[in-house]
Formats: sequence, structure tokens, C-alpha cells
Amino acid sequence: MLSPCSRSLAAALAFLPAFAPLALALDTVPAANQAAWEHLGMRRVNFRLDHDVILAATEGRFRSIRIVVAGGDLELFDVKITFGDGETFSPATRLYFKENSRSRTIDLPGAARIIRRIDFYYRSVPGGGQGRAMVHVYGRR
Repeated sequence: MLSPCSRSLAAALAFLPAFAPLALALDTVPAANQAAWEHLGMRRVNFRLDHDVILAATEGRFRSIRIVVAGGDLELFDVKITFGDGETFSPATRLYFKENSRSRTIDLPGAARIIRRIDFYYRSVPGGGQGRAMVHVYGRR
């Protein structure tokens, strides 16, 4: 016979498999829905530097971005997006990326915007993952 505490714990654990795919979906590199996202650019981070720039390789207007980190772990301190009209946007970011993980969707302010460049400030984590991290930025129209 299970105690009331054991029954509560068993009931809570029974729900975990239902929520596991939702939790994992936030931490893995997008695959199935990646078709909705366009690759804006990538940069291999440098252990000596703490700032890099991605110049958007795709023309057009975007409503949101997503950051994907592959090949190593990375601590991202700040992101600054420069739009076609020179205006900038810095979403609140201080994220730790494990190898092959992605950020949440970051909605851009206002209507769809042209993205000229994305500055990011980071700390590569030596020994984290397989090696030097690669940062990819995707945009959704």
C-alpha cells in the first residue's frame, strides 16, 4: 500500500513523459519547423575575442530571429540588432547555450524589419562541447 506522499509523487511522475517533448523542444536545434526560418548568417566564435558581427546575408523583412549554437558551449551576454534604417534593438539576453541548442524566438519591435547586422557579445566556454562554438542566426518573415 502506497502512502499519500508516495501516491502524489507517483502521480506527478506519471505526467512527466507528456511534458518531456515540450521541454526538450526548447533546447534542441530546430529541425522539422526549420523551413519557416531563413539562415541570416553564422560566425565561429574566437576564444580571444568577446564580440563578433554577423552581416545579414539575406535581403527582406523579418519579424523575429532565433539564435542557434552548434559545435561547443557558449555564454551570450548581449545581442544588438541593427536594422536597415540604422535603428538598433537589444533584446534582454544573457543566455548559456549548450552545444546544439537554440534560443527562444526573439520578436523584433514594430512591423517586419530589414536586418543589416547582428552584434553579439559572448564568452566561449573552453572544453564545453566538441570545440569552438558556431553561432547561427535565423530570421522568420
